[in-house]
Amino acid sequence: MPNEFLKDEKFLRIRKLNAEDGAAKRKSVVLSDNEYDDDSFLNLVEEVKLAESSATAVASGSEISDKILPSELTSDDVAIEDEEEDEDGIELKKLSKQISRAQSPGTEERIIQSHVKHLHGKEKLRYRRDSKEFVSYFNDVKFEERPSILDGSINVPYQESFNGPTLEKIMKQREKEKLSNNGVVQQSSFAGIYVLFWMALSFSAMRTFIDYYNQNNGVTQSEILNFMTSDLFTIALVDFCMYLGIWVIFAIQWLCRYKFIQWRKFGWNFTAYYEPVYVIFFIILTENILHLHWIAKIFLFLHSLVLLMKMHSFAFFNGYLWDVKEELEYSENALSRYKGTDKEVTDVLKKSISFCKTELASSSNKSQKFPKNINVQNYFMYTMFPTLVYQTEYPRTNKIRWRYVAEKLIATFGIIFVMMVVAQTFMYPIAMRAIAVRHSEWTGYLGRLKQWMMLLIDIVPGFIVMYMLNFYLIWDAILNGIAELTCFADRYFYGDWWNCVDWSDFSRIWNIPVHKFLLRHVYHSSISCLKLTKSQATFMTFFISSVIHELAMYVIFNKLRFYLFFLQMCQLPLVAMSKTKFLRDRPVIGNVIFWIGICTGPSIMCTLYLTF
Repeated sequence: MPNEFLKDEKFLRIRKLNAEDGAAKRKSVVLSDNEYDDDSFLNLVEEVKLAESSATAVASGSEISDKILPSELTSDDVAIEDEEEDEDGIELKKLSKQISRAQSPGTEERIIQSHVKHLHGKEKLRYRRDSKEFVSYFNDVKFEERPSILDGSINVPYQESFNGPTLEKIMKQREKEKLSNNGVVQQSSFAGIYVLFWMALSFSAMRTFIDYYNQNNGVTQSEILNFMTSDLFTIALVDFCMYLGIWVIFAIQWLCRYKFIQWRKFGWNFTAYYEPVYVIFFIILTENILHLHWIAKIFLFLHSLVLLMKMHSFAFFNGYLWDVKEELEYSENALSRYKGTDKEVTDVLKKSISFCKTELASSSNKSQKFPKNINVQNYFMYTMFPTLVYQTEYPRTNKIRWRYVAEKLIATFGIIFVMMVVAQTFMYPIAMRAIAVRHSEWTGYLGRLKQWMMLLIDIVPGFIVMYMLNFYLIWDAILNGIAELTCFADRYFYGDWWNCVDWSDFSRIWNIPVHKFLLRHVYHSSISCLKLTKSQATFMTFFISSVIHELAMYVIFNKLRFYLFFLQMCQLPLVAMSKTKFLRDRPVIGNVIFWIGICTGPSIMCTLYLTF
């Protein structure tokens, strides 16, 4: 420590007043900005720690309560954080000097000004450009009563309104009434083709099954069947434990509701650490401890991701509302206490109050206003609903159609049976050939590439069938069945992805529940929290999705090769290519390119992992 400061009376006074034994006698010390401008003094000030001072974290807007603006501010209650930027654009944070027990003039205004400065930074995200219209956190995802596409277009009309041929009746009616068709193509029902499709699929599966049964003297030699029927009790027990694990997040929100903990001080950090630990624990459990087969591992891994997204959405939906609620309380308190004449300050505080009230109102229903929605019944029903995005209420149906449930249940087990037959007959032998190629003598990349190409050609037809069956099994049969049992009215689980002309459309409508989750909790959160641009947030969303898909390949094959990661990220240049004028004006070519990718992409990925 330089000797010149040891001789300086004001410095010695600062050190004495901030000593531990002088805390009770501490008074306010105010230094003018130009009193000490030597850089060495700034370093010395860092050594002089103010024992009772703490920076008020206004930056998050989440830890603000009515205690921040008491009727009598004391040195124990208030510390102010001022933010400035130096010439290099680096923010310098300076803790204010300890306020004396006798309130210093203008202290409340300075605290309010600091809060208003923070609110100014939020307005860009809260309001539409050149408009006073709010951009609500909850406007990105909508739920409404609607059927799934296959049910609404084919299945339900066939069951409720099928009356045989219609086109001939229309033509005869027009002839009778002397009406002209004017070149308009008449529409007809394809319900009969729908019946033929399922009949053909059923007969083909049964014929293949019978042939396999006769050739192997039974089905006990079926590797796929053995995989599907082994360790069922263990799988069910692990799955139940995974479900119980998501109630930890409910417990955190429940503790926040009854003010045992605060969301920002403990809840947010605990949730952020718990979620990855939750997934990694069950990966290690199934792979290294229980040593389950690959079908069990991938099923449990995918279900753990579903549960992870459910609890993440619940936690951060309510976490956001905790932030909004505390900001509302602080802004109302600040507005009532503000004595200044700056109209901009009052306008910003009023906007904050209006926005927060609108958000709290739009996120709640009459019976469960936040935080009353944090209860066991509400959370349990959310965990049962076929959705990954939490909100306090969803559109509901009036009753359960048990005939419809039986139909979906039969479809589920029927499709699983067909998938097992296809996998055992058309895919398992090719997979074994690929593994044999991988363990064969190395003949160079060219020789291995030729072998891989033959495997790819052989496996493509079976993979196309499995791909389509998998889509129908999960997104139509299972999700519609669960939705019917829980009276969940919004059946928009997928769009007409088969008509896609570019990969951006496919990524949005192939899996609507996951798309809604990524839209709210990855894309929009990246923009609001990480301050990313829209293009950067899009890249972040694709990147995270690609990492998760690659992790799924690790669970199946127990190795990282990043083939799927690369194929997923290739969608970005394909999206850019589809936006060019040539393809934009030729949707049929775009759809052909899309289907080439669908037919070959999964087969390429599978054979690469098996062969190399």
